[in-house]
Amino acid sequence: MTITLRANRVFTGEKVLEPGFVTMEGESIAAVDTEQPDSVDVIDLGEHDLLPGMVDLHSDCWHQRANPRPSTSFALDDTLVMLDTEVVSWGVTTQYVCVAVQDDAAKGRTTRQAAQSAEIVQRTRHQLRADHRVHLRVEVTSERIDVAEELAELPCVSLLSYMDHTPGQGQFQRESDWRAYYASTGERDLDALLAHRRARQPYTDPTRAELARIAHRHGVILASHDDDSIGRVEQAHQLGAGIAEFPVTAEAAAAATSRGLWTVLGAPNALRGTSQLSGNLSARQALVAGTLGALASDYHPPCLLGAVYALAANGVCDLATAVGLATSGPARAAGLDDRGTLAAGKRADLVAARQRAGRPVVAQTWIAGVPAFGP
Repeated sequence: MTITLRANRVFTGEKVLEPGFVTMEGESIAAVDTEQPDSVDVIDLGEHDLLPGMVDLHSDCWHQRANPRPSTSFALDDTLVMLDTEVVSWGVTTQYVCVAVQDDAAKGRTTRQAAQSAEIVQRTRHQLRADHRVHLRVEVTSERIDVAEELAELPCVSLLSYMDHTPGQGQFQRESDWRAYYASTGERDLDALLAHRRARQPYTDPTRAELARIAHRHGVILASHDDDSIGRVEQAHQLGAGIAEFPVTAEAAAAATSRGLWTVLGAPNALRGTSQLSGNLSARQALVAGTLGALASDYHPPCLLGAVYALAANGVCDLATAVGLATSGPARAAGLDDRGTLAAGKRADLVAARQRAGRPVVAQTWIAGVPAFGP
């Protein structure tokens, strides 16, 4: 089937066409132009903007959705279907769901749950609407790196990041911030948790190196997490990381960019204008400095579209640049050459967005040429 969409503004992920026409044939885009193709019926989207489907490299909300209250839980299979509907309704067509390899009782994370979660994605991903992949997040203070090795063999695992949430470095520069955060998650014995993570510090660099070997052995992209110094970025570069996600200082973001790593920061950070932790790098600051390559929803999928429009509305960048941070940028960072831009031959992942009550919302979403959300 051939379908041509017209919009007053078509953001290709690299530039804007005013107006623009996008023709889909089957699962692919056949043409993108400023002139209406001959002898085809056109669906006029009017005032809606037409964008590429968004690519979310870090979506850490699946397990939160499965446990909305301390006394309430839903099956992970059911919750993934719910999340699929949610992200498509916000224009995300490729989602990297986070699966944490760690034992963290306060967050309800276990290595057993990690294995179960990855298996669910592998089993159900082709029955869902969005393209769901696994972002394997591994705590370097964990003693179960063997689980990461096993899970990296699954075809759905496309990204592996290493993280260290011990206070005094990374995200938690101050122990007081670490204690406040983990107390809010319900952790009952902060001292015991902290003692364990500090006791594992001598093993963290060898663990990073082993995780890099696992990623490269299985053809999985490697990412560092919460880099706070040029030294940490250089270590990631030497280990063959392609992405530096959520660097916490401007120096680390600049170092990552200069070394060819894709710098990914949180959309909630970009939307709010500041990090959730005082003193950590602002996504807007990184964008102005030229060190922001992509945005990720982090823990709140609606923020990705909201951040795109907020960056332009607040004069941080033009809208075409902001769209690229959620589409072409993350697609390139993940090595997904078939999506992220509206161009002939690309996968027909498209989003029609408009303003409602002064905020951007999605009216329609197409995934591989198939209507996935909207009328």
